[in-house]
Amino acid sequence: MPSLDSYFGFNSAAADVKSRRLEIISGNITNASTPGYKAKDLDFAKVLKQYSSASSNTATMRATQAKHIGAAGALRQNMDSAVTYYTPLNPSLDNNTVEMGVEQARFGRAVADYQASIQFLENKISGMRKALRGE
Repeated sequence: MPSLDSYFGFNSAAADVKSRRLEIISGNITNASTPGYKAKDLDFAKVLKQYSSASSNTATMRATQAKHIGAAGALRQNMDSAVTYYTPLNPSLDNNTVEMGVEQARFGRAVADYQASIQFLENKISGMRKALRGE
């Protein structure tokens, strides 16, 4: 019988990645007036590719100690390696690459993506509840 981790794992990981992306974009907006700050983003496709290859390699491994790094640690490491910097459309005099309008649009889209991930997760939970009730 499959475990709950395998049932909820992908949707939970996607929500984690999208939450991290919101943090990164928020950091960009916060540092919009910091001279020399380089705007960042998270490449979701790269994280997904790394996560799927890491989870297939570690699916048979089990943590035997509480201090062992599990899939969550691997996912966080993959997210950090997928952070990208981008070139602004209009360069600024202080070498800050944050463009407020672009960041606000990215943030709005990222919020919608995050809400969709949470909704998928809620739908899976609802389906599991119905199955347990026999509906």
